Amino acid sequence: MVSTVENFYIVAHEPGAEHPALPTWASEFANPLGLAAEPPRLVTRVDIPEVPGAYQLLNVLSIQECQSLIEASEAMGFLPDAAVSLPRHIRHNDNLVWVVDDATERCIWERVATPVQTDSDRYGGKPAVGLNARFRFYRYSTGDYFNPHSDGAWPGSRVIDKELIGNAYADRYSQATFLIYLTENFIGGATRFLVNANDPDLPARQGDPYKEVDVRTPIGGVLCFPHGHHPQHCIHSSEPIQEGLKYIIRTDTLYAL
Repeated sequence: MVSTVENFYIVAHEPGAEHPALPTWASEFANPLGLAAEPPRLVTRVDIPEVPGAYQLLNVLSIQECQSLIEASEAMGFLPDAAVSLPRHIRHNDNLVWVVDDATERCIWERVATPVQTDSDRYGGKPAVGLNARFRFYRYSTGDYFNPHSDGAWPGSRVIDKELIGNAYADRYSQATFLIYLTENFIGGATRFLVNANDPDLPARQGDPYKEVDVRTPIGGVLCFPHGHHPQHCIHSSEPIQEGLKYIIRTDTLYAL
């Protein structure tokens, strides 16, 4: 399905680090990109033992679906600011926010739900129940980067009757980052984690000896890791892009409270 801006509308304006009213987008109708009910291939989980709690989900999206998501994001339009508190000298990329419709969220979640659930013990035995519909698109061009930072936990957003509900659920909250990779043909741009050099099950904290672990995720794959106040949450960065374009979507895995 060809993406045009007519498939989306601005549901709200939210403040960024520098601009007071950034557009937040929503879908005009369910599943505007026509994502298939089934994944293109078998989704597989690959744990990353060098990074506490981290793993990849491979084959979540097809190359064609990744291209549709890129086209949709370009139709809505990227801006240098984002609806977060980090200034551009820390988060140097282009951004937009699309709060996806329930059908789009369910389509992707149903592809990954089984492999995501295999480590519920890491999250206090609480089940993962879905994705945050607040999809934050990041476009990294040559020279762009995201300096070392921590990812905050988020409530689940939804659009109901064309109104943005920022905290739409009383029974769930995020505990893990869910990064969808829409491209892979770029140089540089690895996700770099700071891990305790003496214990690979622990993140590096201030004053700890640390090692840097670079992770690259293939197109159509997802990189997941604990965030917020989770004890295994690692400081991480997106290393500078040397050549090409890196498109990713940052969202969150929501867990039952």
